[in-house]
Amino acid sequence: MEKNYKVLDLFSGAGGMSEGFLQAGFKIVSATDYSKEATETYINRHKQLGHDVNFYSGDIRDLTKDKKKLKAFVGNNSIDVIVGGPPCQGFSLSGKRLADDIRNTLFLEYLKIVKFVKPEYFVIENVAGLLSYKFERITGIDGEVYEDICPQEVIKKEAFKLGYFVKWDILNAKSYGVPQNRPRVIFLGHKIRRYRGGNVKDLVTPPNFPLEKNIVVTVEDAISDLNFIGNGEVKIKYNNNYGNKSTYQKMLRHGLTPGMNDKPLKENTLFNHQTSKHNMKTIERFKLLMPGESIGELLPRLSNELREEYFTKKFRCTKLNKNDISPTVLTLPDDIVHYDHKNPRILTVRELARLQSFDDSFEFKGKRTTGGDRRKYETPQYTQVGNAVPPLFARAIAEEIISALNTK
Repeated sequence: MEKNYKVLDLFSGAGGMSEGFLQAGFKIVSATDYSKEATETYINRHKQLGHDVNFYSGDIRDLTKDKKKLKAFVGNNSIDVIVGGPPCQGFSLSGKRLADDIRNTLFLEYLKIVKFVKPEYFVIENVAGLLSYKFERITGIDGEVYEDICPQEVIKKEAFKLGYFVKWDILNAKSYGVPQNRPRVIFLGHKIRRYRGGNVKDLVTPPNFPLEKNIVVTVEDAISDLNFIGNGEVKIKYNNNYGNKSTYQKMLRHGLTPGMNDKPLKENTLFNHQTSKHNMKTIERFKLLMPGESIGELLPRLSNELREEYFTKKFRCTKLNKNDISPTVLTLPDDIVHYDHKNPRILTVRELARLQSFDDSFEFKGKRTTGGDRRKYETPQYTQVGNAVPPLFARAIAEEIISALNTK
């Protein structure tokens, strides 16, 4: 790196995107998120690393409509890159895709901050389902009304008016050393100058999407060393008699994200490694699952008697195949079952964080889990993990931005 490039992190969540950009050599100067629990995790992590970060905890719309607040948030920093993943529930194919979901339009708040800050580059991450969504009607930043239009086209048109060219592609975290099938749409914006007649000129080097890496990290490579914990237990120390000590395990135990001394943190304490207390029927149901099989696939192959005994509406719940990558890590704890037939259970927050490529030293704060209506107001640890951008995925993108910045 030739310069200490600065990043603004919007819709930061617990901080997966920031982790990747820190690993690539960026400095995070300011960040914001609505969730109190994600805020606590983010601030704790940056204190732990010895990094100062100006964090705004609250509704991003309160920032964009108040220039004084926004200026205080940005400070006197010259921002090189804005990153962020606006909430994706309104676009997700696994959600209800409600047309009046306010989260569907929060990417416009992101672009308002791009307009104010004028960074060299920006990165937006979202679910691939965004590309198949359509707005019946949406009003842009300057009041232009769009009808019957996809979000990606709105982003491209609005950014172009702000002086940015935008391109997008679907990338999968599994292609960048993450042991998980996680397709996401990535938008890369870079600064341009527009001329009369429609001509444009790049003011900075256009960034590339990262090339896929020929690395496959299996579930066993990712979490086998953590399988010394049983049903309803808490562990705060490693048991070095377990695990194949894969390169991936050693990497995340040692740490990848640098602190103030440019060295990663290696913790002896094992954070967030607690299992749920399953009853015997749940355990027996988990034992019936074959590797890679969901409960929705299990029930039809059971006898009528067994189907009635072990019936549950959690059809998506899937047993891991230790020799394959994980399905997408989501926000509910009971979507993934451990592959070990002798230890059938839901994964711990730490194990899911491994599948997301977080350093073991990264501690998730707040409640471990919550249920029912509380999910509307709280962001427990499991949800923070599931919502996060995998750090190794973010790092691959960040390294391409660094390369572009260094060649301008």
